[in-house]
Amino acid sequence: MHPVTRTILGTVTAVAIASAGAGWAAAPAAAAGLPTTYAGPTFPATVVAPSADKQQSKVWRADGAWWAVMADTATGTPTIHELLGDHTWRDTGIAIDTRANSTADVETIGTTLYAASRTATGDLLFSRFTYSAGSRTYVKDSGYPVTIASGGTESLSIARDSAGTMWATWTKSSRVLYAYTTSSDAAWSVPDFVPSTDTTVAADDVSGIVAFNGHVGIMWSDQQSSAFRFAVHTDGQAAGTWATETPLSGTGIADDHISLKAVTNDSLGRVFVALKTSNDVVTKVPTDPLVVVLKRESNGTWQTATGATVADGATRPQVVIDSEHSLLYLLMTAPVSGGAIYYKTSPLASLTFGGGRGAVFMKASGAKLNNISTTKDPVASPSGLVAIAADDTAHRYYHAEMPLAPAGDHQPPTNPASVTSTVMSATSVQSSWPAGTDDVKVVSYDVYRDGDPIGTTTSLSYTDTTAVGGTTYRYGVRSVDAAGNVSSLRQGAPVTTPKVGGSVVVHGTAKAATAGATGITVIRPTTVVANDIMVVAVTVRTLPTLTAPSGWTRVVQTDNGTALRQAVYWKKAGASEPASYRWTFSASRAGTVQLVAYKGLSTTAPVRAAAGKANASSATSTAPAVASAAGDRVLTVFGTARTGAITPMAGLTERTEATVPTGTTLTAETSDKQIATTGGVGPFTATTSTGAAVSIGHTLSLRWA
Repeated sequence: MHPVTRTILGTVTAVAIASAGAGWAAAPAAAAGLPTTYAGPTFPATVVAPSADKQQSKVWRADGAWWAVMADTATGTPTIHELLGDHTWRDTGIAIDTRANSTADVETIGTTLYAASRTATGDLLFSRFTYSAGSRTYVKDSGYPVTIASGGTESLSIARDSAGTMWATWTKSSRVLYAYTTSSDAAWSVPDFVPSTDTTVAADDVSGIVAFNGHVGIMWSDQQSSAFRFAVHTDGQAAGTWATETPLSGTGIADDHISLKAVTNDSLGRVFVALKTSNDVVTKVPTDPLVVVLKRESNGTWQTATGATVADGATRPQVVIDSEHSLLYLLMTAPVSGGAIYYKTSPLASLTFGGGRGAVFMKASGAKLNNISTTKDPVASPSGLVAIAADDTAHRYYHAEMPLAPAGDHQPPTNPASVTSTVMSATSVQSSWPAGTDDVKVVSYDVYRDGDPIGTTTSLSYTDTTAVGGTTYRYGVRSVDAAGNVSSLRQGAPVTTPKVGGSVVVHGTAKAATAGATGITVIRPTTVVANDIMVVAVTVRTLPTLTAPSGWTRVVQTDNGTALRQAVYWKKAGASEPASYRWTFSASRAGTVQLVAYKGLSTTAPVRAAAGKANASSATSTAPAVASAAGDRVLTVFGTARTGAITPMAGLTERTEATVPTGTTLTAETSDKQIATTGGVGPFTATTSTGAAVSIGHTLSLRWA
């Protein structure tokens, strides 16, 4: 098996969810290496989502190796697998449950493995296994499995309290239930309902359980009442003694995604929870929280932070605690239909996450990954971090391995304060950022595109030359120090590359001239359609006041003494446009009008930059330089106080030319050019065939859509 992809990758009744703020907040990240994705074993097509469910942990660490419950390739029954040094999984053949399509939640205490398994309709089973170091396998203890309860459930999870009692929770018939061991691990109590003032939940709701600092806590989703609730039991007290809290409530809050973890032997009694809300189907506001992470303090107060917004489209979140570095990892799938697994980090002391989906944790070409599962126990540098997921379309497991830095410098650097990305061409985007800081030294920067790593640099800029034309990208950067500690990802605003060959096209031209009148009319080209951008240049002798027809916006106007005036306007074509447009003059004057219509320009701000220049008498006219970006169309407009053909410089394509050949002579011309790279363009020149005269030149950089 070979690597598929390498990635750098007191009680509150209603809590306001804390956002990370605009852009990417500077939340520290772990002293972690690069996560690597590996393809794993296949499973039968009849097995559905074997790495689910959200409340269950299927991965653990024992005897210097990682282990997981995974579906057997041939039978589909969940068996114990060991992760080997070559990144492949060894199926030990030890079944957690003999039923295909059963899923399990596991917990380890020393050499003992506890597992609770369920199906949608079958009994809830509990088994105990003992590890044999000599054979590197687990052996099921005599007398197991035992039945916790009859009938099926969506999810079942377990936790062992400080007194050695095993607890289980699940939902059935719109109620939250629990059971516990009595005289031995094989003897279970009669299931009971978790006491609460609100005793029923929706049919789709689930529950999860965690042990912490002399307590067990059961959290459940309550979509019927739009809340998440948490019941706390003190170890050693009567089984039915619970105190119920409501950490989160409100419209669109509840959904059936819960991941509960606690810090081992934590005197602060902190519990960490990742939840998914229903805002993606209720409020549908892009900035509303979709994934929320909560921390419970020992006094029962809850802190919350947004892990992902509706716009991020994340789902099935999991939390992992790095006890060595006092960090929390948030893992989640995106998009919600499955795709890749992303991760973010936050200090345990104060929850804060960067914006967006974070960095890629697990991704494989063509794979649609979902249902991430990992360990209940905290991780540290000797173990690293391992998690599994499944591609339920291709019926294959994948896993990711991420090393964590050993003891030493664990202080992560700060991330860059901002990232600015500039489209340089259809296939090139340059990103730049200010320096990050560190207690020792920042030595490099990892650069990401849409959450995937694309390069590392020691400078404060990076040019992506592998971009594709006509594509929107978002670039991010994180700082790396000499010890390998990394900051969280700072991400810039999205940018879009122009289509290769140019996405702006001319959709029609028109022109008119008058030897003397109080106005001039131009006929709209019949090829103009809704959302086209029409640009009109009006050039007149002397300086009459120009009045545009309704709907036209003047961009720029330049005068040359009292001899010549030129103004440029734009208008977005609507669904219904008049057959012609008339500009009026305050006095009868010679004048020209030229219209060029474009498809593919921005319909809200089509003019990126514009400038004009009055030129002294010469056969050569100049239009000044302006700022432009890759994909833009630059339009030049020249007007001269005499008759004669105007020839634009090489590289410009003439679009119109209008002449007043007699009387007070006048000639005006337009030409344009597609811009391939970002930066200043111009100046531009044009030559009049009949010799010197005063002139005006305008340059407009027209922004592509």
